[in-house]
Amino acid sequence: MSDLKFYRYKAEQPTSIDIDGEVYVSKLSNPKMVCQEYDIVKETPKGYWIGWGDTKYKFILKVSKKKYAYPTKEGAMVNYIKRTESRIKILTSQLDFAKASLGVANDLQNTTNRTINIGDM
Repeated sequence: MSDLKFYRYKAEQPTSIDIDGEVYVSKLSNPKMVCQEYDIVKETPKGYWIGWGDTKYKFILKVSKKKYAYPTKEGAMVNYIKRTESRIKILTSQLDFAKASLGVANDLQNTTNRTINIGDM
């Protein structure tokens, strides 16, 4: 087809096999950046079908602001940074909510325990 390629960055967390043969994920934050390269399978007036492997394909619009993959490595890296910043915002919000709900649950448990203990006296 065409020599044009599309690119998408992702971070991989290193893993290894421990002595028992189980997968061990390192607790150290040492991500490995990987640039995935995609071939154009077909071009249409509206976009590109890109592929990897034998059966996996994705459609990329030519005029879309957000794309799964980009025709330059620079565009792919900018997209990775934006995706990761967005992911951090979402996960931070979820973590804040989990901490707040745990506090409420602990307060409720302490109040319930005190009420039961007082009623037992």
